Amino acid sequence: MLSLKQLQNFISQISDVRGLAEEDVENAILEALGVAYKKDQELKEALVEAKKEKNDEINFYLVKIVIDDEGVEKGEVKFNPQRQILLSEAKKIKPDAQIGEKIYFPLPKIENFSRIAAQTAKQLIIQKLREAEKRSVYAEFKEKEGKAVSGVIEKRDQNGNVYVNLGKILGIMYKNETIPGEVYRPGQRMRFYVYAVENTPQGVQVFLSRAHPYLVPAIFSIEVPEINEGVIEIKGVARDPGIRTKIAVASNLPGFDPVGACIGVKGARVISIMNELNNEKIDIIPWDEDPLKFVANSLLPAKVLEVKALPKRTMLVLVPEEELPLAIGKNGQNIKLAAKLTGWQIDVRSAAEPEKAVEGGLAKPEEENES
Repeated sequence: MLSLKQLQNFISQISDVRGLAEEDVENAILEALGVAYKKDQELKEALVEAKKEKNDEINFYLVKIVIDDEGVEKGEVKFNPQRQILLSEAKKIKPDAQIGEKIYFPLPKIENFSRIAAQTAKQLIIQKLREAEKRSVYAEFKEKEGKAVSGVIEKRDQNGNVYVNLGKILGIMYKNETIPGEVYRPGQRMRFYVYAVENTPQGVQVFLSRAHPYLVPAIFSIEVPEINEGVIEIKGVARDPGIRTKIAVASNLPGFDPVGACIGVKGARVISIMNELNNEKIDIIPWDEDPLKFVANSLLPAKVLEVKALPKRTMLVLVPEEELPLAIGKNGQNIKLAAKLTGWQIDVRSAAEPEKAVEGGLAKPEEENES
């Protein structure tokens, strides 16, 4: 008598080794046994299923699908008595039978399969376990899409693409998703942003990035508990990978300082994240629902004296003469990131000469950042 109890140790072992639910392993075994029975008993045309009973005993059934009598009588449906049963006949067995339902007929018990049937079952179990593994890995990493994961650099190919060991699978980071100038050594552990997970005929593919702007808030979500707790909300991010990031934060708790919490005691939290991003500078900006205040905050660490809203979604920002280089930043980096973060075109000028445009002092939200 076949019983899943006899296979429990095997099921548990396979479950642990492959990281699968025991139910998935059981289903793979039952499906394989059904195919083996069919092959052993030479039921070529029939549908055979192995079912686990309440006492864990495995029984085999011939399965027939209920079809409509009228369709067969009119010649609209081809009737296969090996796989199908007419509704009128099915109702004699099960009065509430419905079209499309399965009707099960018990088959003789079998203790041992032929060598060929057993080999078929073995191959099918391996195939079904691989399919279950693929589904499990896909589901696991699909949940991580849009989040940061930790992985170990495996290798870098001649095209500059980096392969990362994520435990159950190798993720890929294409060259254009790497941080310019960052070195990737085999064996090095880093964090990556999962921007896409795809189930392909070749297997599950996990696409990673170190340059994606959302990597920074994803890491903050891990390092700053108040973000996951909903106390702090990340309102926006603008990034020049490897150089500088501006991240806007707000508090959902009156009186709570979101910027201070993200910085941490003596800067511990933000320094840790900066180190992880190859010393990329991070400006933590207090978000404000007032666009004028938000634009002023976005230009930190520059001191802003006044902000005026102009037509064509432009903000005129006046700063002390000596603050102009800081407000604009090297190669216009600070003002460009501020424009991206706020979504406003920003025009920075000296408060002493507000009518005079400044070189590099105008930035649009859609402009690309330069190193």
